[in-house]
Amino acid sequence: MIPVVLASQSPSRRQILQAGGIDPVIIVSAVDERAIEDEFTGSVGDLTTALSEAKAHAVIDRMIASTPPALHGAETVVVIAGDSLLEFDDRAIGKPGTAERTRAVWSEIAGQWTQLHSGHTVAVLTRTRHAIGAPGRPAADDRTGAAERADRGDSTRFELSALRSKRSTTSVLIGSPSPQELEAYIATEEPFQVAGALTIDGFGGAFVDRLDGDHLTVLGLSLPVVRELVTDMGLFWPDLWALER
Repeated sequence: MIPVVLASQSPSRRQILQAGGIDPVIIVSAVDERAIEDEFTGSVGDLTTALSEAKAHAVIDRMIASTPPALHGAETVVVIAGDSLLEFDDRAIGKPGTAERTRAVWSEIAGQWTQLHSGHTVAVLTRTRHAIGAPGRPAADDRTGAAERADRGDSTRFELSALRSKRSTTSVLIGSPSPQELEAYIATEEPFQVAGALTIDGFGGAFVDRLDGDHLTVLGLSLPVVRELVTDMGLFWPDLWALER
């Protein structure tokens, strides 16, 4: 089994992977998303890819600097990062954060077709040997025996072998809840921390009339897209499944 790191604290992304047979190690990127959004000048869809790449690189840098305890002994690790935004009227609608902002979002999108973009970045890290205290020198060659390597203090660390990104988009027809229904939904606080102020796998699912595309994209992580990226980097998808072998 090849271990998988999910560079996200999203419960839905974790649940998608677990339902697909993958039990990820969670490492939260702590990327400043707002700073990236403020400087970005491309499309809403491309922004989701840029955000997923930033999250992946942040976690990769931490893994290279220090191997997480859960990954000791692993020779290859797959890192998966994602980000989602709802697009309406050529504008990104992210996480509203407050009841007031949620009401404002719903006043615009209720009864309208929107686009839900999810950016995916997948990386493969492999372990290589390095000599502690001997920068630039091969950790082991034909002239160096095991005893000498042990005395020198050899160590291993992860290095980035490959990285790929891809976006997926699903059209979403938003329903029209009554004012009372919307206030009840806001009271759950569910919409505050999800892109577009709703999610289809919770209370908000009743307020989505139609999807055109992959429903997993709306949940934040398209398994077909992730599988495509993993396969493109030369790995066998079932090797990521957490199965006893």
